[in-house]
Amino acid sequence: MTSDPPAKMATLVAGESTVPRVTRSAVPAGKDYSDYRPYLRYDFFYSCAYCMITEAEASAIRFVIDHYEPRQACPELQHEYSNLMYACDPCNTLKGDRCPPAEARVAGLRFFRPDSDWFADHFRLVDIRLVAESRTGWFTIEALDLNRQSLRRLREFRRRLADCDKLVSEGVLGLRHFHIDQLPPHVRGRANGAIKKVNDVAERLSDELDELLRKNARSALIDEDPEADNRADARATALRSWNALYPGNWRAPRSSRKT
Repeated sequence: MTSDPPAKMATLVAGESTVPRVTRSAVPAGKDYSDYRPYLRYDFFYSCAYCMITEAEASAIRFVIDHYEPRQACPELQHEYSNLMYACDPCNTLKGDRCPPAEARVAGLRFFRPDSDWFADHFRLVDIRLVAESRTGWFTIEALDLNRQSLRRLREFRRRLADCDKLVSEGVLGLRHFHIDQLPPHVRGRANGAIKKVNDVAERLSDELDELLRKNARSALIDEDPEADNRADARATALRSWNALYPGNWRAPRSSRKT
């Protein structure tokens, strides 16, 4: 880990949007945090809040609900939607229960938030490595190991598919406010098709493009299984019948059971 986080903030790039990449939906209040998973997947474009890997790119990597302010530190925010992030398992594990103190946060040492921070204020892509443009960027890169080998390989793979720095560094989220002619060729044709459909209706066009990006990021393999409960009941019934036929201890003692 490097010793000196950069103190400066990046200047705005002319012509680029300063709108955060994630816009949160209006969600019903009072739910258990786990019930917000479908909303989080949609709002975060099926991408990790921190490393920007998409479900489709993650393959066998699991995605989980992350509490930006850890539950142990702020139990009152456990079920607050604005405190929930969609994250890949590696980033969530590395983040753990880290909760920078107030003085550190004032100095900029906190985790990046894609729902309120502008990416370019905090990060810059150099080849396939993220470089910090602020202390928040530095802290996030170092704490979450955002230049780990798997992410560097992912950025290299993205680069082979499209010569587009925003796609390489920010994934599909970086394309939300991008000009059509700067989109990768395999996306540009479909985006142009969306434009023709909606003509000059800007709001509907934006929705069409967002859906296009979400479709490319989403993995159907981790969608909720509507038959899961029925199968679980059937399995439980079958297992009980085996237990009845062959009485005995069907589970290892907790002290020796592998996890």
